[in-house]
Amino acid sequence: MSSSVPPGKQPATTPSQNPSFDPTSTGLVSSDIAKHATSDGDWQAATTLADLSQNGRKLVRINGRQVAIFQTENGLYACNNRCPHEGFPLMEGTMAQGCVLTCNWHNWKFDLESGDTLVGGDKLRRYPVRVTDDGVVELDMTDPPQNQQRAEILANLDVALHEHDYDRLCREMARLEQIGVDPLAAIKTAFSLRMDRFEYGTTHAMPGAADWLAYRDELTDDTERLASLAETIGHIAWDSSYRPVYPFTSDVADWSEPEFSRAVEAEDENTAVALVRGAMAAGLTWDDLRPAFARCAMRHYAGFGHSVIYVSKVAPLLAVLGADALESLLLPLTRHLCTVTREDLIPEFRAFHVVRKDWDSLVGSDPVTKDDFLGLPVSRVLARVRRSAGDVQGCYHALLGAAAWQVRHFDQSVMYRTNMPIGTNVNWLDVTHALTTAQAVRELATEMPELWGDGLLQIGCFIGRNVKYINTDPDQPDYAASAGIDEHQDGETILQGLLRDRVLNHGCSDYIEPVHRLKTIMMARAELAAFPDAPWREDLLVAVHRYVNGEFPRRRAVRVAYQSQSFVGRE
Repeated sequence: MSSSVPPGKQPATTPSQNPSFDPTSTGLVSSDIAKHATSDGDWQAATTLADLSQNGRKLVRINGRQVAIFQTENGLYACNNRCPHEGFPLMEGTMAQGCVLTCNWHNWKFDLESGDTLVGGDKLRRYPVRVTDDGVVELDMTDPPQNQQRAEILANLDVALHEHDYDRLCREMARLEQIGVDPLAAIKTAFSLRMDRFEYGTTHAMPGAADWLAYRDELTDDTERLASLAETIGHIAWDSSYRPVYPFTSDVADWSEPEFSRAVEAEDENTAVALVRGAMAAGLTWDDLRPAFARCAMRHYAGFGHSVIYVSKVAPLLAVLGADALESLLLPLTRHLCTVTREDLIPEFRAFHVVRKDWDSLVGSDPVTKDDFLGLPVSRVLARVRRSAGDVQGCYHALLGAAAWQVRHFDQSVMYRTNMPIGTNVNWLDVTHALTTAQAVRELATEMPELWGDGLLQIGCFIGRNVKYINTDPDQPDYAASAGIDEHQDGETILQGLLRDRVLNHGCSDYIEPVHRLKTIMMARAELAAFPDAPWREDLLVAVHRYVNGEFPRRRAVRVAYQSQSFVGRE
């Protein structure tokens, strides 16, 4: 299995693990697939009772399927010969307790009478058996109706999601494909099943899903398309695995944007969720609600740009999953807005509100380039933004140019330092977030021009913060030359190569690294498509190429030890 429970730890109970859980009540399961046999089923001769009695088991091939038939003290049983785990032959398994079959490769155990998987995950397909008067053993090879198979597969996702069983999740989606069902149903089901397992609301799994599914639409190879779905559902599982339920209030209140805004500002999740439930009950769509969510996300420099990114990705995700996925996306997003950190309240970023306070009377339209922002601390960057934000496009391009230049010149040695305070623990994600936030700001503010001011200031916060982590050595090696990047080459060709080599075939052990690569590349594609002749084109291409191919050290044991000793020593 691809996941395991830590020693001494029992997994939190999931609906499907709860003895009182009735899967038929969820609408996902109507009956056990193996009990579908009828008198007019597809009964086919498999062997004779005399032949089966010689060894007590027999392998037969019917309709291209390998079926194992067992004669036990409890009766005759037939099942797929291939173990649903990794396909090893169950004919080589061990039978005990009358009807419990063990696959000896990984010790998965199946109760052939009840159909339960006692040890392991996936369900084993069984076939009804009968013996004719003249001793012929027949099997009913009738496939259950498609809707019944679909229901069972989707119900099986629950435990696999809870345990982050990546391989099983992928197999279940492959099974959906095999019966002619769009495996996107599994993604929608995953968000629905796990939405109340995210303690702090929306995670990277949601915006990552939007980009993985957009990339999937471009792929033509069925295996690669399934891989993109596996990364999507795996990330949902990883961010919620073994988590208890963090219930949302069931209260419903009449929708009011001012009341919603006040509830979010007060971190009052229950009131905010009740208002969102009221909005959905009244038939409001994401198009109706997006302005309220966007205003709340822009009001603070929140979660280092995550709030703005999360809001911007709801629409493209709904376009793929369908409007009925709205609740499973909006309730976690509401929780996120109520619990997210607000960095504009800490000293480094307090200038965000200072500059914003007299915005309308002081904003100007001075010409600006990226060089006007480089090297400045946060307060001076934000003041410079205000001088030029009257020309929102000019200011946006200057900020994006500065962000791309900073990523291109990020000092990677920062990631390897050990004797540094906790607040300076930075890596590629910190500097590249300026890029993905910039795209989200442009998309939301283009639709709602009133948000440009807050959005430009949020980008500026990144520029001022990142100044401390830039390599300004004029003699540093030219990455573009060493990487063989031709600035005149088609940007889409460069980025498509990165998607295939460094995202689809990422080889990473976690989800945040490949999904952030994906989001950054998709951002670059979107901005270059919108502004093909922008002055920051070369810097952006080189920056993204350098980041996506760069090292990404995650656990720094010596640094953590140093910081722990320093912290405890000052307690």
